Amino acid sequence: MNGLQISIIILAVSFGLFSFFLWLSIIGTATQGRRKVEKRMDKIASKKSGLTLQIQEKKKERKSSILKRATGGAGKQSVQRKKIMDAIFNELILADIMMKPEEFSMIWLLLTFVPAGLAALFKAGLMPSATLAAVGAFLPILFVKIKKGRRIKTFEAQLGDTLIMMCNGLRSGFSFQQTMENVATDMPAPIGIEFGRVCNEIRYGATMEEALNNMVERVKSPDLMLVVSAVLIQRTTGGNLSEILTTISQTIRDRIKIKGEISSITAQGRMSGMIIGALPICIAVVLMVVNPDYMSTFFTTSLGKIMLAVSVVMEILGFFAIRKVVTIEY
Repeated sequence: MNGLQISIIILAVSFGLFSFFLWLSIIGTATQGRRKVEKRMDKIASKKSGLTLQIQEKKKERKSSILKRATGGAGKQSVQRKKIMDAIFNELILADIMMKPEEFSMIWLLLTFVPAGLAALFKAGLMPSATLAAVGAFLPILFVKIKKGRRIKTFEAQLGDTLIMMCNGLRSGFSFQQTMENVATDMPAPIGIEFGRVCNEIRYGATMEEALNNMVERVKSPDLMLVVSAVLIQRTTGGNLSEILTTISQTIRDRIKIKGEISSITAQGRMSGMIIGALPICIAVVLMVVNPDYMSTFFTTSLGKIMLAVSVVMEILGFFAIRKVVTIEY
């Protein structure tokens, strides 16, 4: 096979993968409403009787035992794959991305390999292909991280009003679990969704402590950790929970106010650090794709390797120095 035939084969495979993943993304967007309905149906289905749940658990155990006997070592691989998919699913939920883990994984692979494959098809060289693959693999992670950070900020902004709502419910005679159900029903996303998951876990047999600790592990918010710690201590030692939540609500409001003031004061420093830190990396990435011969000097010569190593070390030191300056402990 000559070079033209290999290029045609790679082009056909790349086009097929692109069409397949594009079709999956279109299907995922078209079925977004249906998945929301299914999620609401799952909340309704969580009110099944204990006997039904026991029957379902027995069926799952029987299926898992049959699978273990049939597959042997393959069962361990499936369990590991399921753990990875569950981790991706939790990250997508925390980022408020209405997408299945399989769909996100396919789009991730698409962004990683298709641009690199097209660069290799047009004989751009190893460096541009590897650079495009690295950028394509990094962009979905960055997107999820940004969305997750915004969701956590929204969650913390809603937490103060949620605690006031729970305090009013406790004073009216509701139990703590009933106030959480009211929050799950009446509060908007994301805090309503997270409290709804807590209520569902309790219905399925988890204890209050386990469900609240699971929410803390998912959200990873210091303010929520403060609230859950106070609630768990009150359940152990006793006390007026409504007064405790009122005090914590005021503390969280003060923390949010201080965070806003600190953010406005350090905005210029943080923006300067981001621009100065990202500018060399972005220029290097662009040059690796546009003019790989120019950047190859840093990888092929001894002086270039030394300069590259020094640049990386100085970039890391500058990042930590600017982060130390703009980070204020409170």
